[in-house]
This record gives sequence, C-alpha cells and structure tokens, in this order.
Amino acid sequence: MRAEFEDGWHPSTKLNVIGAALDFSRVDPLPENVTRDEIEEYCYTLEQLYGSYVDRLVDETVLSQREAQTWVLRNLVHEGADRLTFDAVGLYVWAIGRAADGDPLSRTIVSEYHDRAREKLDAAEATVMYTQPPPYPDDLFDEPTMLWVDGRVAERLARRREGSESYSDTLERLLDETVASVPLATLLERLRDDRGAAYVGVQTVRPDWDRHLPLSVHVPDPDATAMSVDAEVVRVGDAVLPFGIEKRSTDTGTGSMLTLFAASEGERERVDPETGVERLREALAAVEATLPELVARAEAAGVTALAVTDQPVGAGLHLLAIGADDDAFAHLDRLLLDDRTLSVERVTTPAVDDYEAAGTTLLWTVPDAPFGETRDLPADPAARRERLPTALLRTG
Repeated sequence: MRAEFEDGWHPSTKLNVIGAALDFSRVDPLPENVTRDEIEEYCYTLEQLYGSYVDRLVDETVLSQREAQTWVLRNLVHEGADRLTFDAVGLYVWAIGRAADGDPLSRTIVSEYHDRAREKLDAAEATVMYTQPPPYPDDLFDEPTMLWVDGRVAERLARRREGSESYSDTLERLLDETVASVPLATLLERLRDDRGAAYVGVQTVRPDWDRHLPLSVHVPDPDATAMSVDAEVVRVGDAVLPFGIEKRSTDTGTGSMLTLFAASEGERERVDPETGVERLREALAAVEATLPELVARAEAAGVTALAVTDQPVGAGLHLLAIGADDDAFAHLDRLLLDDRTLSVERVTTPAVDDYEAAGTTLLWTVPDAPFGETRDLPADPAARRERLPTALLRTG
C-alpha cells in the first residue's frame, strides 16, 4: 500500500497519512513508497516542536516517557500542524525513542499509554478539586474545568462577585456584559417586523453551525434591505452564541435549513418565533452525543439497533439507526469518545428488514434484535471505543 501526500505538507500531516497506510499483516508494515529515514526526518522535525513539553511532563509529573509522549502528541496541536492520530504517534515513539528498531507501535499500544496518562491526570485533577472545603466543583457544575489565573486577577474577581455567585457565574456575567446580546425570539421578531423577513432559518449544513449560527434571512428585495442589527450574540436559553446573517430572496429553497420563523405562504406552514426558539434549543442539545447518550436516545426513540459503516464517509462516519424514524438523529454532528471526537457525516434510517450487515459494524442492539446477534454497550470507555472500526477511529 502506498501513502500519497505532497512535499509541501506539514510533517504532522504526512505522518497521519503514513500511519493510515500501515499494514501490520506484512513483514514490513511501512508503505512501499516511504523509507524509514523519511519517517525519522518528519519525526525529528516534530520533536523540535513538542520535545520540550514532553521532557517537562516527564521531569515534573508522574507521567512516564511513553505516557507523556502520547498525551502531548494527541492533545497539543502546534500552530500550523495537524493533530496526530494514534497511528502517527506510534510512528513518532518508534522513530524518536527506539532508534527505528522493530516495527512502529500499534494504535492499540499507543491508546493504552494514552489511557494510562489520562487516568493519572484525572487523579491529579481530582486531588486538586478536593483540597478545598465543600461544595466541591463537581457538585456545582456539569463540566468543572480548572482555570489558572494570576493571584491579583483572582482578588479582582472576588471583589466583583455578587451575592452567592460562584467564580464561574461571575466570569460568565462579566463576559456577557462585554457584548451586545439579544434573545433569539426578539431577533426573529425584529427581522420579521423591521426588515420584512418572510423566512429565517439556520444553515445546519455548515460546519460548526452550532458554535456560530449562520442565519439565512429571506426578504423580498435583498439588495435594498439593510440587515444591521444592534447585537453581536444571540441568547438561546442559557446558551450565548455569535451569529451571522446572509440575505436571500424569498424564493430561495429551505429544504436543508432548520426553520426558526416562516410566514405562511402557499404550502409552507407558518412557524412563529417561539416555536423556532424551541426547535433550535432541541437541535443544539442533539448536535453531539457520547455513545451512552446515543444509545439512550435510540432506546427512547424505539430504535432496534445502531451500526456504522466500516469505512469513513468524507471526514467522518456514517451512522445507521436501524428501525428509526427519518428524523431521529437529524441534527447529530459529533460523536464524543473518551479520547477523541468523530464527525458524523451521514445518518440513515434503514428499516429492520432492509439492513445489510455486510460492510457495517453493530454498536448496539435491543435484546430481541433479529440479526443473529445482540450487543450491549460496554461500560468501559476504552471497550466502547474499540467497538468502532479502526478506519473510523483514524478520522478523529
């Protein structure tokens, strides 16, 4: 197998391509058009970027050399570089630490080093979290995260706290005060009443649409309609999101959009702003999921099984929700694993009788699934991750 890349690509990109082309069933697993000297050259270039971080972790923490290497290379991304896959990390460890003897470390071995590093770091973070008196951070927040600031900044924050605010509440309030915001329902009403909008939707086909709302506003005369609004961010429940507006004519298609407002026109059903706000809130809540959350959604929706195709689609995975309604996972964009995030590029909902097992892998089934086998979701995060095909994991 060959590894196809261009000379001008970053060494991290080249290592990812080479890692994806490794074949451990051969005596020499390296791609036929790549030499060990070339790999060493790419790896030593990356060592100049990451080596000092690795050395500091080894010297000042409980992480071993291998654990520090895998953690740094998977979780730190130098400007202009790509995040390394586990296969690429295996090439780096092999070239830097083993003098290119033997074969590169497999993805399984590298992931074990990464898991051990994560366990040690999680234990260290828990130790810090419980050094202060209760209430503890995980009792107060859904996703507590450590944040280091200078001592004088902490003192200033303490003086700005109001009532029983936590530091998190204070920071969020102060940040919200720095930008002009508007509730989504109010924005939709302004676009309807002041700008003559007949339709407002979110272009959910755009990458990261849930982090920066791309609004499509349809008006009778786009060229003559000013779209300036006195706000930088929009509030959707507790979420505060930046947004952009693209003007379009009223005859523009809306099939790929999430409708927030629509005036009744022809066969188009009217959607009022309050309904649009609720639709967007539900879509934002559904845009990403862990495997346990995905299974919980499937059970609630009466799905018979979840599967993925063995080969990627685009830059991510193709999810099959077998026996589901067409819109069961309409807004799912990201699958969150314990050590990476996979893009969900396509979701299809085949009927139970139409499911073709060839070329797919079952992730989970109901106990009475008629497929000759049933599958529960493993409790261990690493075991859940290993259920996904290698080709899909390499996209994360």
